[in-house]
Amino acid sequence: MGGQNHQPTREITTSPSAWLSQKVGEGFVRVLEANNRLEDAIMLGMKKAYVSDVTDHLEGPAAAYLRQSITLLEQSLKILPQIEGGFERLLNAATREGYTGNPLASQLPALNLEANFEGNLVRPYSQARLWKELEGRISRDNILDTLRWEKAQFSELTQPTENLIHVMRSCLAICERQSDKAFVDVVEHNEVPLRQYYAQVFSLWNHLHAMFLYSALMMTELFYRASGYPSLLEFDPENKGVRVA
Repeated sequence: MGGQNHQPTREITTSPSAWLSQKVGEGFVRVLEANNRLEDAIMLGMKKAYVSDVTDHLEGPAAAYLRQSITLLEQSLKILPQIEGGFERLLNAATREGYTGNPLASQLPALNLEANFEGNLVRPYSQARLWKELEGRISRDNILDTLRWEKAQFSELTQPTENLIHVMRSCLAICERQSDKAFVDVVEHNEVPLRQYYAQVFSLWNHLHAMFLYSALMMTELFYRASGYPSLLEFDPENKGVRVA
């Protein structure tokens, strides 16, 4: 999404920044789509009770949708190395351009961006602990080392996603060997830890997505200020068009 790609260095690095942002979005989308296919399987297992009028498109065995869900989760895993590669591409572009950091980075806490962005650009409120973590790292380590740290955070998704896929395969086996309803029962009766592992994966993706957005906002604001461009805060909410001087 163009609204969350980083502009930490110079305009020449815009393309690798956008590509990285795209990969982060694609990874999260795969997980969300995997959950949608899981919900399809659950509705089929319940014979679409009370939703048959809005699920005409939904037919076939629940197992088919569980397989799709597993495939999407596996795809999300394959995107993680691309995200890490995207960070490296951005860092390499900065190095080739001779960029070493933003001269205003150490002043970031004094800008009080959290209070200024909260309820405005960041709605309804920010994750304070995460914001402070990023603010502290950028002000202490500047831009490039913070990006290196962000890159490493995405590796935290690997094991929880693999665990979730393992549980999903167990659900698929129950569905195929017993029945669609048996699969729903083991999930709804908490006989398999499906919700627990999904919660881990969802919460991590939400955390990392927020990290990526907050970092983009902070680094872009520093870039604008160092370059003499208008602040992110200088916009008219009623004006949906191009800024007019």
